[in-house]
Amino acid sequence: MEEQTVEQNIKQQTIEQKIADFKKITKNDGDEAFSKAQLELAKIYFLDQNTEAAIKHLLKVEKLGNSTLYATAQFNLAQIYQHENNIAQAEHHYLQIEKSVDPNLYAEAQFNLALIYQDEKNNIAQAEHYYSRVEKQDNADAYARAQYCLALIYQFKIQNDDQAKHYYSQVERQDNADAYARAQCNLALIYQFKKQDIKQAEYHYLQVQREDNADAYVRAQCNLGVIYQTKKQLYNEASQCFLQCCDSINSYVSNIANLYLGDNIFFNKTEGSFKKAKEYYLKVSYSNDLFMLYTIAQIMLSVIDKNEASSLFADANKREQSVTQYICYIRTLAQDIQEQLLVTFKLNENLKSEEKQYERQVAHYTRPGVLFSLLKNEPSDFRLNVVDFMNDPTENQVLTSWLNIKTDTDSEIKSFLASFSFNHNSLNQFRLYGNENNIVGSSVSVVFNQNFFGDDVEQSINPDGINHLNKLTSVKMARQDFIDNKTDANEKNEPLTQSSFHDLPLFRCLYFDPNNEYISLAKRNKFSFYLEHRESSAAEIEEKWNDYLKQLDEKHKIKTIRKKLNQIKQVIKNLNKNRSIKNLSILDQLITLAVMPISCLIKHAAFEDEDECRMIYITNIADEKIQAPTDYVQASSLFINYKTVEDYIEKIYLGPQCEAHHKLWITNHFRISSKPRSKLVKVIQSEMPLR
Repeated sequence: MEEQTVEQNIKQQTIEQKIADFKKITKNDGDEAFSKAQLELAKIYFLDQNTEAAIKHLLKVEKLGNSTLYATAQFNLAQIYQHENNIAQAEHHYLQIEKSVDPNLYAEAQFNLALIYQDEKNNIAQAEHYYSRVEKQDNADAYARAQYCLALIYQFKIQNDDQAKHYYSQVERQDNADAYARAQCNLALIYQFKKQDIKQAEYHYLQVQREDNADAYVRAQCNLGVIYQTKKQLYNEASQCFLQCCDSINSYVSNIANLYLGDNIFFNKTEGSFKKAKEYYLKVSYSNDLFMLYTIAQIMLSVIDKNEASSLFADANKREQSVTQYICYIRTLAQDIQEQLLVTFKLNENLKSEEKQYERQVAHYTRPGVLFSLLKNEPSDFRLNVVDFMNDPTENQVLTSWLNIKTDTDSEIKSFLASFSFNHNSLNQFRLYGNENNIVGSSVSVVFNQNFFGDDVEQSINPDGINHLNKLTSVKMARQDFIDNKTDANEKNEPLTQSSFHDLPLFRCLYFDPNNEYISLAKRNKFSFYLEHRESSAAEIEEKWNDYLKQLDEKHKIKTIRKKLNQIKQVIKNLNKNRSIKNLSILDQLITLAVMPISCLIKHAAFEDEDECRMIYITNIADEKIQAPTDYVQASSLFINYKTVEDYIEKIYLGPQCEAHHKLWITNHFRISSKPRSKLVKVIQSEMPLR
């Protein structure tokens, strides 16, 4: 350690000496010498992560001193500004580079300008202009990249496959092997799916080498395998291709490869034991967009393990027609319902006025003690609790009971949730939730803005958690671009290490009576709506209320959801009519998995007046994000930390029986808080009549 420290000191002294020596060089030593010194100083400061100093020295390099050095300085300035997302300055400095001075650097500048216009300004025409100015004789590597990007524009933006083919064909391996591999793969895709020219597709897939681009290689091998499997019935050749990509980190590729490898053995297309087929099926991983492949693999694993329903599986086509398409249709219907329940906060995206964004905030009711813990300078996050111990005995069972699905009470897949309400100042909520010291109405309503939540519905399910059911030690779930045309959540106060977590979406609950199939949706109630707009006249509030109902369009949403729920029920009835399918031991498990996106969002109609919306995270009990309270004597739930809350709080309503010292503490916290705010958090005493 001492030797290392000495070496570091010597290195630092050397750097400091270099800085001192370069700073001694002035314009009196000549413009070129001065410019070189400024570039060297900029390099030293940039490597030391002092970009401000680096920029200062780069700006001192003048064109009159040496036009080549000036071009280098301008390019480096542009790179720094582009990295810092200062697009205007990056563009300015790239434009200072002249082709006559440094053709190589000019080509790189034109390529980067094209990227700016394509990615940052969404100006495809101008991006095409700059890509076209990159010439091969100036910079062959940049030219190959530019031609590839032009091809992507024509293939996917302009949808001109012939022009895309032209640009892909200009990319050569010796100029840029990575771009060449991608170009060959995409060329093959055009021939395979658009031109229906299998021979040409095969030719281009075979040009892709692993050392050029590993991802393009596995995609090429997978698609080659599909060609040999489905078009030529060359099953051994197909399996050889699939073996090249079955362990890819690209989940789509690996799932297809492993499914075909397992099928080829199971259906006697290639040699191998059922044990080997099972190994391949086990490697087919779950994700929301690969649900069909996962479903097929799970069915095959059940068939192998229990030697059941073999008559349904004379071939893969019969399997898909008999079971898989039904399960996947249920999943599609469930996802459609989930989308209907997503809280978008802006019911009408075309309305700019915040005044008409009637659902822009939601409230979480909790104990003052929990709020204290969240606001103190302690590592305490907002929590999602496991549903098993909620106050609703039918929690997570209303839908599955109505559908007559046999659920596994010992399932390792668990749902964690946090509850919110559209009604920020509700007497009923104050009475039911967050009572401190058993004093009814002593809770607080914490009102969150929409930035506390995400908008990606797929984040609600952790795919690794589902895959853990297969007891795989390593599940490869990296997403890559594969083109194939296709209770109170915070009732305990123990300090915990802050965890990083992706933003979770928010969904409104659907209230359902299984006996008469009554349906309603969680929404603002009229009284709380009047309270919020009390400064307006009754006529104005009524007009706003009617506008809110029109935007919500609840009648249409319910009609859509009811239709899809009945379709799900009918599909399950059809499955159960087939005795062979009904006897599949895994059937209920797969149906449960298919409706999982909405199971936690459907509550019994008896809870309708809560107007609840929920943040949900579904995962395996072994998920490392799951924590247990440190006080095991009083432990009643497992939970997951979400994130800190203070930056997202808009206002706080104090319950009608909130104790005076609680009110004082909360008010004082926001008055003295040093956190920068665009506006002060309002602390409001609820006037709800409760004695």
